[in-house]
Amino acid sequence: MKKLILVAALLSAANSFADELHNFDEIKAAVITGKTIHIAIDFSKCSTPNKDLTQSMIVGVFTPNAIAVVADYMATSLTHFTLNNPQAPGKPIYEFVRYTITNKNYVNLTTQALDAVNYTPVADSFSFNCEIESGAKIYTS
Repeated sequence: MKKLILVAALLSAANSFADELHNFDEIKAAVITGKTIHIAIDFSKCSTPNKDLTQSMIVGVFTPNAIAVVADYMATSLTHFTLNNPQAPGKPIYEFVRYTITNKNYVNLTTQALDAVNYTPVADSFSFNCEIESGAKIYTS
């Protein structure tokens, strides 16, 4: 009986791991069938015009609630509050982040810091371009 319970527990755990999606078509198929995706970005493996950014940012993971699907790209975004934005230390900031998954198998991430009171930009936006399976990993569960 103990062996049966152990086998059932192991099979259950094996089924709970996320599956990696390897390209735009796999990601699009998952999204349009209602599956939840998770976007993991390793900023050190992404390109950006500002090389100083990769030193302060390591890895970020985002699970979108809504995704717009177009023929050649998918887009999602998030806005979150922080007091730790390096462009405005100690100042209340909203960070608006847009993720675009392209049919060229890249995730483009653009971030804009906004004043928490009036939503005006407090600094220039910055972006990362991350190749899927290198700087960007996409999972579904």
